[in-house]
Amino acid sequence: MPRTIDRTLPIKRYKKVVATVELPGVPEGTVGKVRVANGFAWYRYWVDFDNGVRMGQVSHDHLCHEDDWGRYQFDRAEAERRALEAPEDSVDADGGDEGAAGAVGNQFGVPDHLLKRSLDARTRVGA
Repeated sequence: MPRTIDRTLPIKRYKKVVATVELPGVPEGTVGKVRVANGFAWYRYWVDFDNGVRMGQVSHDHLCHEDDWGRYQFDRAEAERRALEAPEDSVDADGGDEGAAGAVGNQFGVPDHLLKRSLDARTRVGA
């Protein structure tokens, strides 16, 4: 059974990480070391990369553990492959594309009964 990687847990200080996207001055795949880890809902890090760049406020989504880099690349390639193989969900069985307008009656996704309620309130106050 393949090993699953929990990428939601924060990365601790002094751990080796890899940049999963291209950052300013840091190409994808560059190894670095976490110097400061902070955040509660949005984890961000100060990282010293091996190419000499020190970068602050690097998002958790842009890093992975050095040991998990190969698995991360494999998972990303699999997700892209599945996305290409998956059928389009926005197309109806008859071939028409309704989008948000067909589902609720307008392009913004606001239900008609709320629009009616807002119109009634504006006419009551004379706006």
